[in-house]
This record gives sequence, structure tokens and C-alpha cells, in this order.
Amino acid sequence: MSTTIRPPTAVDASSLPGDAMSGASATTATRPRGRSRVWVGVLVVTVLGLARWQGVMGWGENAVSESTMVFEVVRRSFPVIEEAKGELKAAVTTDIKCEVEGRTTIIWLIEEGKTVEKDELLVRLASDKIEERVRQEEATEASAIASLEAAEKDLEILIDENASNIRKAELASRWANSDHDKYVDGDAKKMRMVAELEVQRAHQTYERASAEYDNSLKLHADKYISKTDLDQRLFSKLEAERSVDTAELSLQVFNTYEFPKKMEQLDSDIAEKDKELVRIRKSGLAREAQKHADVEAKRANLLNTQNQLKKYREQLANCEIRAPTPGIVVYHSNRWDPQKITEGSEVHERQTIVDLPDSTVMLVNVRIHEAKTHKIKPGQDVTVEIDAIPDRVFTGKVTKIAPLADSRNQWLNPDLKEYQTEITLDQAEPALKPGVTARAKIAISRVDDMLSVPPQAIYTKAGRHYVFIADGDAGTPCQVQLGEASAEFVAITSGLKERDRVLLAVSDVAEGRIPDVDVDDSSKQASADDAGSDRSAEGAKPEQG
Repeated sequence: MSTTIRPPTAVDASSLPGDAMSGASATTATRPRGRSRVWVGVLVVTVLGLARWQGVMGWGENAVSESTMVFEVVRRSFPVIEEAKGELKAAVTTDIKCEVEGRTTIIWLIEEGKTVEKDELLVRLASDKIEERVRQEEATEASAIASLEAAEKDLEILIDENASNIRKAELASRWANSDHDKYVDGDAKKMRMVAELEVQRAHQTYERASAEYDNSLKLHADKYISKTDLDQRLFSKLEAERSVDTAELSLQVFNTYEFPKKMEQLDSDIAEKDKELVRIRKSGLAREAQKHADVEAKRANLLNTQNQLKKYREQLANCEIRAPTPGIVVYHSNRWDPQKITEGSEVHERQTIVDLPDSTVMLVNVRIHEAKTHKIKPGQDVTVEIDAIPDRVFTGKVTKIAPLADSRNQWLNPDLKEYQTEITLDQAEPALKPGVTARAKIAISRVDDMLSVPPQAIYTKAGRHYVFIADGDAGTPCQVQLGEASAEFVAITSGLKERDRVLLAVSDVAEGRIPDVDVDDSSKQASADDAGSDRSAEGAKPEQG
């Protein structure tokens, strides 16, 4: 019976546990025998390559036989690497734009690709019309300055006149207030005190007359005085009572009529003087406001003229465009605008003329598939190879991972979701040019001192992983647990021991000896995991000859 030798097969990346996917990300599930015929033509090349590898890696003697290749399991350390292809770009690119209003013409342009320093001349634009406008605005500015100075002098004179008139009105107002205070605190107080004193004197006289009359009533009852004496004392009492009424009436007339009348007159004098002061102030303010408005109008006219002059001077300065930072000159191109940037071409305001990437800090932009983004983190070490510099290896670090998938190529493959990842290079040199192809190797993690085998030694069935122990030419399948993986090795966490010998290729018949998973065993696993693993195994199940 003829024996078909399978080429080195690989592990299905989706079936590897945890981070082991990183080492098998580019491989597929175990292939059916019909497809293996495609590999017969390359088998010899593979065998020879692995034979050389055996010499380098220190495989045991007789590792390569006529039908099998054997790998001796040992402990080793190796890095877990994620490879990605991308494009070199500058971390900072400055857009050099035309800042001249309207349209103008390029009369001189620096050569493309030249490395320039800060403030070096990049572009010179036509400036004849702008120079003419600068001269016109300078003449207008001189006239505006003279007009403003004359208006300011007129305003100063008016302010002095208004101040003199206000001082006179304030003096008249103070005199009116002084007369008011003199009457309230002097004359009126004196007259009120005299009237109140008369009221008190009348009350005292009335009290004495009233007391005498009361005593006279007792004396007359006891027959000590006559009726005439009694009547005389009654009259004295009534007379004193009238004097009280007269004194109180005089005080009331003063408080009710004379004092309010005088106060009203004095208050009116004060109000009139205050109004006159207000009128003079308002009139002065109105006249000053007119003068101020005239001054401000002339100042605004001057400011507008100066702004126009400043703008045209800036426009004149903008006719010479200099590099704001060091960089490499790249003429700007736009797929929607076929016009090329050349001397003599016309450009418009805000149009980008030159892109100036700064080569002091360079980045590599790569695209990472969504299934691998969980392994990529800022700060991871990266080695980068540049196609344009084949003899150099550059180092860098992951500095940024896009939060959303890049949709630029979604129209080609709607199901493909990739994330832009930014790698900052540690080195900076003029040989690094934006736009060239770069290949990055991101150090995900490192496996230290663990049993490991090449990924082609591992076979997957029903979500489980196996290797073939070298036991004769056919080999015996052995279930293993996988750890992290690289492109060259997969860590084995259980199932093998050091110095075990595993086969790198087996026949279809030997592969058929991998045990099927019975119902009892599969029921011990989560149903969701079983479903995914069984579907993967069915896709990789070899055909029966």
C-alpha cells in the first residue's frame, strides 16, 4: 500500500488558546488529503529547508528519514512577534499655504526633495500690485493722523469751557443749600424755641390760677372769702386758659404755615440751582460727546487705514514663504485638482503649495486586524525594516492605536476591519523618507524556558491539539495544551516532556489515528466552545481514501 506523506501542516489560528494565535495567525486548518496533492511539488524544497534548520537548531541525528521528519522537544525562550506591513510617514507635517488674498503667480519655487532648515525661502509670489496698494495706504494714513490731532485739540478746549461753567453752577447750588441749612438750623429753630417757651409760660400761669381757684372754692364754702373774691380768681383762671390757647395757636401757625412756606421756598431755590447745574453738565456732556464722536470717527478712520496698511504689508511679506520648521520639500498634490505646482502657475488664497514633513520624528502606520488588536498595546517594542534601506533595522515603540476601525477599504471587503496603529521610530536620519514601505515586527510578549515545538508539528481536531510522538514511522498522536506561539515555535504547557521526539509530517493514515471526541467528553465542554471547535474540525477533517 502506498503512503502519502503530508507536507508540514499548520495550526488553525482560531483554535489556539489565548495568545497562542499570534504564532499561527497566518495559517489555516488541517487540509484535506485532496488539497495536499498541491503541495507535493514543494515537498522536496520543504524537506531540504527543514534539514538545514535541523542543523541550525541542533536536532538529533537521523532526524530526517525517508518519510518523516523528527523534532526533539527541549526548553527554549523565544519572542512572540506580530508582523505588519505599513508606510513610513513623518510625525509632524506642516502644510505650506498661500496666504495672499485672491489669486497670484508663483515666480520662484524651491526644488522638490530638498531638505531645508527653519526660515529658509521656499516660494516667492508676484507682489507688484500689493506694493502699489501699500504706497496708497501710507499716504491715506498721514492725512488721517492730521485730522485726528485737530479734533483732539478742539475737544480739549471744549472740556475746559464746560469745567468753568460747571464750577459756577456748583457754587450757586452750594449757596442755596447754605441758606436752607441756616434757616433750618438757625432762624427756624430760634423762632420755634420762643413760641414753645410762651406755651410753657402760659401753662404754668394756668396751673397756678387753677390751683388758686380750687382753694378759693373751699375757703368760700367755709365763709373765709367773699363771692367777689371767688369770681375774681375764676376770671384769672379763664384768662390763663386763654393765654395757653393763644401761645399754642402761635406755635401751631409757625409749624403749620410759616415754617413749611419758608422751607418750600428754600427747597425750590436749591432745586432750581441743582437743575441749572444739571442742565450745564448735560449741555457740556452733549457738546463733549459730539467732539468725542468726531475724534473717535477720525481715530477709527485712522485705525482702519492702519489695518489696511498692515494687511497689505503682511500680504507683501507673505509673498515670500519661508519654512516654519526644518523638513523635506514635497510639492502638494490633490487628486481632485490636476494642476501641478510649478513656477509660473497661478495659486489662490489658502491653497497648499508645499508639504513639509519633519524627518526628525518618523512614524510607521500599519493596519492590525481586529482579531489581534487586543494583543497590541502602547509602549510595546518594535523592530522595523525599510524596503528602501535594506541593510538597516530600526527600532521603535507602539504609540497609538486607533479607537475605531479604518473604513477606507471597506468597499473592497466590507467584512474586513483593521485598525490603524502608529509606531514611533527611535532613530531619525535624512535617509528616512515619507511614503516608503516598512515592515514592522511588534514584540507582543516573550516565552521563557518552556517546552516548545514548531507549529507544523501540531494538528487540530474538534478544538483539541495533538502532536505525533516519534514511535516508528507512523507516530502516536498525543494531546497537548498550547501556550503562546511565534512564527517558529509554539509553547507546550502540558502533554509533552523534555527530550520527547515529535514528527513534523505524518501520512494521512497516521493522521486518521487522531481519536474522535465522544459525546461524553464533548459534553464536558461549554456548548458554545464545542460548536465552534466542531465546525473548525469539520473544515479540517481529512478525506478518507
